[in-house]
Amino acid sequence: MFHTPHFLRAVLCVISCAATAGLLNDAAAQDVSFPKASAEDLGLRLPNAPPKPAAGRRVITAKSIGEPVVAKVVLEVGDRFAVLLPNGRLIDVAQGDAPLTERPFKPFGKAEIVKELKEKFPEFKTASTVRYVYAYNTSKPFYEATSRILETMHPALVAYCKRQRLKVQPLQTPLIVVMFRTEKEFQEYREMPAGVTAYYNTVNNYIVMYEQSSLTEVAPTIAIKQSISTIAHEGVHQILHNIGVQHRLSEWPMWISEGLPEFFSPTSVDRRVRWNGVGKPKHMRMKSLRELAQTRGDAIANGQFVSRIVAARALNASGYAASWAMTDFLAKRRREEFFAFIREVSELGPLQEPPDQVALFEKHFGNDYEKLQKELFNHLGKLPYVDPVLNQPHFVGVLDIGVLRSIVVTSSPASLRDWRDEVLSQAPAAARASARLNVRVFPNKALADRAAQTAQM
Repeated sequence: MFHTPHFLRAVLCVISCAATAGLLNDAAAQDVSFPKASAEDLGLRLPNAPPKPAAGRRVITAKSIGEPVVAKVVLEVGDRFAVLLPNGRLIDVAQGDAPLTERPFKPFGKAEIVKELKEKFPEFKTASTVRYVYAYNTSKPFYEATSRILETMHPALVAYCKRQRLKVQPLQTPLIVVMFRTEKEFQEYREMPAGVTAYYNTVNNYIVMYEQSSLTEVAPTIAIKQSISTIAHEGVHQILHNIGVQHRLSEWPMWISEGLPEFFSPTSVDRRVRWNGVGKPKHMRMKSLRELAQTRGDAIANGQFVSRIVAARALNASGYAASWAMTDFLAKRRREEFFAFIREVSELGPLQEPPDQVALFEKHFGNDYEKLQKELFNHLGKLPYVDPVLNQPHFVGVLDIGVLRSIVVTSSPASLRDWRDEVLSQAPAAARASARLNVRVFPNKALADRAAQTAQM
């Protein structure tokens, strides 16, 4: 019999202190048949032809919503229109099926959005806040943490963009967030690459995410931090596309398309999950960069770190970290040039052919990549840094079997269980019956190591 607190209780303590206890709820299979994304959620069917501007046109269409509504033309491509529906979704329609109208465009309000979501996700709960509508089957703490992050970010981001003289428009419709309890349900809705826990869909204007991550079993605090960071990151994408800073269907250079949401989305887990504000250090990204410098120092020397990220058209985890670092550096150390650059990319319209991204960068920041990189690394070196792995909660497990004592220090609940099972499997059956397990949680590895040394005495 194990001595209390049981090791699962220790894990739950860590999670509940972060206001996201639902991350460890049992992910038992459910009988509910979860909806799948429609073909219209996955993209627009437009001809291979030069896009033409909308010119303020409006049309009547019954496609998607099911009854005739007024839609705004976003652009004309060949014989089709890309149009904005009152629910915030983009669809494509044949021009012959969408007659022009002088009637006004009337975006849906919260009640109409909620009605739609209830029809599409009948087994889900729905909720609305000041700017958002949610459909979810997650735990209540996860919904509340997500809602708090997104609602806190929105007004601050809008105010920040206005201060930098970026063109900002008010929201036309409530912002929609769909939240699945498990990864399985998330993947049933729309299959995504492994490792994707949330995304913003520019076509249907949804953020889609899931709550329960397999990483929770390995490193619960890191899992929470990564989860809320991703929520905030995707929330920034949605906000920027809905306030007109980045036009939907426009193509930005990859480093700034992902770097700006990284810059805008620092989060933390202390007494509760929260958004930290614009431009605060991101310790997980800094750790990734430190590891990159240690393992590939020669490959990123002489300005190659900067030149490669400027030219990149796809990003891995290190690329996201580099994009954050570039954005943080330029926004703080090359402020005037940086926001002139942002104002220029903000003018890129839907499906507009973007300028050469390297030439665009050099127009604003020059081509002395070695000098830029030296300044960038100097900037990063002055930022406060706390190792997110060493400073996550660590467990000290003490297992007494008769006169024998085994001790482990780990941040992983799964490792804790494996260690316990292995030690018990090697003990005689009679001794196993009287085994006593005690688990304590410490805020970092250093304190846990100290406690383990004391327990050995």
